[in-house]
Amino acid sequence: MGLLTTGRAGSPDHSAAVRADAARRIIGRSRLPPPRDRRPTTRQDRGEAMAQQTVGVIGLGSLGGAMARRLASLGWTVHGYDVDTERLAATAAASVVAASSPAALAAACDVVLLSLPDSDAVHRACLGDDGVLHGARAGLLVVDTTSGYPPQTRDIAAQLHARGIRMIDAAITAPAGGASAAGEGRLTFIVGGAEADVAAAQPLLRALGEHIFPVGPLGAGQIVKLVNNTCAAIAAIATLEGLLVAQKHGLDLWQNLAVMRVGTGHTAFARHPAMLQARGRAGAHIGLMTKDLAYMSRLARDTRVPMAVGDAAGHVFQMAEREVGADAGIMQIADVMERWADARLTLQPVDEADARRSDLGASDCVVGLIGLGNIGAAVADILLADGLTVWGYDVDAAALSAAATKGLRAAGSPREVAAHAQILILALPQSKVVGEVLFGKDGVAEADRPGLLVVDTTSGYPDDTRGFGARLAARGMRLIDAAITGERGGSYAIPERNLTFIVGGAAADVTEARRALDHFSSHLFHLGPLGAGQVAKMVNNMVCSVVGVGLIEGLLVAAKLGVDYQKAAEALDHGTGASFWTHNRALLSPEPMKGGFYVGLMTKDLRQMARFAHDSGVPNPLGDLTYHLYQLFCRDLGYFGGIAQKIEVLQRWAGITLDGRSLELEPLE
Repeated sequence: MGLLTTGRAGSPDHSAAVRADAARRIIGRSRLPPPRDRRPTTRQDRGEAMAQQTVGVIGLGSLGGAMARRLASLGWTVHGYDVDTERLAATAAASVVAASSPAALAAACDVVLLSLPDSDAVHRACLGDDGVLHGARAGLLVVDTTSGYPPQTRDIAAQLHARGIRMIDAAITAPAGGASAAGEGRLTFIVGGAEADVAAAQPLLRALGEHIFPVGPLGAGQIVKLVNNTCAAIAAIATLEGLLVAQKHGLDLWQNLAVMRVGTGHTAFARHPAMLQARGRAGAHIGLMTKDLAYMSRLARDTRVPMAVGDAAGHVFQMAEREVGADAGIMQIADVMERWADARLTLQPVDEADARRSDLGASDCVVGLIGLGNIGAAVADILLADGLTVWGYDVDAAALSAAATKGLRAAGSPREVAAHAQILILALPQSKVVGEVLFGKDGVAEADRPGLLVVDTTSGYPDDTRGFGARLAARGMRLIDAAITGERGGSYAIPERNLTFIVGGAAADVTEARRALDHFSSHLFHLGPLGAGQVAKMVNNMVCSVVGVGLIEGLLVAAKLGVDYQKAAEALDHGTGASFWTHNRALLSPEPMKGGFYVGLMTKDLRQMARFAHDSGVPNPLGDLTYHLYQLFCRDLGYFGGIAQKIEVLQRWAGITLDGRSLELEPLE
């Protein structure tokens, strides 16, 4: 489906003028060009000796103090200032020279680094009565690491520039913890500014950072940082929504996160589970996140980009801040969401080594396959190639015939497959179809096969699956659920033997099922009793969907302001905004990939998650909202649209493509 490119007669020029004026008002007179060098600067690039200068650090809180101490330990001459005299005294003990004011600090330094809570604080430090402006020599470079509001940053920079003072923004992200990462020189900087000024700041940034991403002129770094923090907030809320549902149903939450880490639910929280445990971490305040979400919401409104998921995350954080206070740690939002859900999350680290596939030995296992679509056909190919006997059935005669030409033994019904198989794999679209295959006319249950092990790979509804298990058990048959995920995605990963299975059922049955499943998977996680795999799969798919929509919303705001979307996504992948989507940036395109996982199937999974969360008593605001958005995507793209194609719909709603091409649509106002 193509992008809308027409509006009412005579409207294109007017629409373009409105958008151009909005861009000028928000971020300055010119659009930000895409960066020339897409490769980040890393610690490995530090072959040259760092040109140490005299640096001043204004703002000596958790992060600013850690940066000041790091620089002093490396032999830099460091001056420091903070309105909090106790903080100032603490850094003075680490060889940081205390300054009486920002002006006095600037007078003694070649570079001034700002680590402040918001743009208003930056304004006071730079332009106040005793601010940097009043003490600096011409040529001073100000490096603003604050998560600020880009238009305000540009206004401050313009006033500094009039006095010969240069400024860049160098926003910081660090999934493993800002203060600790600063102390070890492992920060990630997202930088905006003139190329010469960014080059001048390299020695300072390299002393503190592991990755440096220049993303455009002044303000661009803060735009990308706001996108990053919005994605991080969305991922935190969605992950907690999902884990609370999983907790209520007895799943192993540590393994649930491990599943997400190797699957499509991949976020920074899955990469770094300690983020969910360190709720009161110093320096990362919930009030700061609420402020950043408000900044991002303001940019979205000014650029006329719909940001439904991002704004919803902002409201959740506002409510959480009211309950725990602005100075609470960001992840104390978990305390609030636990109270809302009446559940307490339990994260106990476990050894994940046994989740990996062991070496395959010879197998005489007879496998049955019901459902020979993309997944089932690919599974049949692998099993046949490995020399196993495979019986199969599909209502689609053409699919069954195609598999039979490759050696599959075609059956006339599910009952006939069950009569021959030792392990029977179901690869079906939803629980309703599973019920028909198992208990309908000539269904699996009619076969006289006590001991038959049925492996249901369907993204089904857990309560239905538990009911199916009880009915099969009455006939002496066994059932486990083995939902599928993996960063490469279903049928693409099977030829590489790289699926991830999320399994629920009796431990002995799970072990037996590996005789077949290990042939085409790399990981198998046993999450708990029957249905647990499907719960974890719903959590995984919900997080993937919520974060994917939130990311595109943020990148479209950035595109309206001229920021290169691929460079922004690359920077996010090294920060707290990381996700399956930033890690697989080929999926991010203004002309998105068709095919893959169907938007209709994802809509079904989100509907099931919304129902299951409701039945579990867990508020699911972001998951529920994304379900409704996916209904709209499905109406627009059709059931068989690929999930990446949601980008087409979101671009039309925003009136711009990810790569910054305006769509000639009727202006919103």
